[in-house]
Amino acid sequence: MQLASIQHRDFAVSEKQLRIRMKSVNSIRKITKAMKMVSASKMKQDLARLQAGRNFGANAVDMMFKSDQYMQRQMGNEPSDPVQVIVPITSDKGLCGAVNSSIVREVKKMAKDINRSKTTIFSIGDKGSVGMLRPFPDMLKTSISQVGTPYNYPTIMAMAVHITHMSKDADKVIVMYNEFKSAISYVTRHLELLPQRRFLEATRFGKLYDQKLPDKNTSNPALYELYLTSNLWVAFLNNAASEQSARMNAMENASKNAKEILEGLTL
Repeated sequence: MQLASIQHRDFAVSEKQLRIRMKSVNSIRKITKAMKMVSASKMKQDLARLQAGRNFGANAVDMMFKSDQYMQRQMGNEPSDPVQVIVPITSDKGLCGAVNSSIVREVKKMAKDINRSKTTIFSIGDKGSVGMLRPFPDMLKTSISQVGTPYNYPTIMAMAVHITHMSKDADKVIVMYNEFKSAISYVTRHLELLPQRRFLEATRFGKLYDQKLPDKNTSNPALYELYLTSNLWVAFLNNAASEQSARMNAMENASKNAKEILEGLTL
């Protein structure tokens, strides 16, 4: 006579583990929902700053080069193998989707077609510095992190001074940032700017705008500061708004995932 084997299941232990897991997932859901609300509030503030500052000095100096045909002809062509400074703008904090990794990815893509011995990276933001330290130890010369937010114009002006000194022998400066499009989308942009040396060489041939007071030796360096800082300012404002919108969407997706997991555990 054989007795049928009886399978013992420890339901009490399994139920206890489920309750612990459900409590943990629900706590994560509450945190991500709170972070989404905080990001939405910060994005609203960054959008207000972007709307107010996106036209501050933007295209003012660029229009001089576009409208003065004689100055454009005298500038000459860019060298086939230029010396360049790349300025990727990232954030110090994570949990914001691919807003930082997209910048690092674009730098890696660009590195395939450039002369690394003639390229210098001036990284802004802790995430960009960490992401580029390993693949570009020879190119990453300077990095700035822990930049106070919200950004202000004097802070960007101080960074522009560092970029000016670093690009004194360069042929071009490339600023990489995320341009804000909507609450759910942004686009990675490459903004090419002139270094101070080429800028001052070009403005010596300016014919369309007559400068008398002050003279060109005084006004042109000041115009370059406005040219570089205003473009950096718009890039920083766009990147800040893109970061908060990406974080808001990432936290919303995390909250939805936690809700689905919680429903499955409840079932």
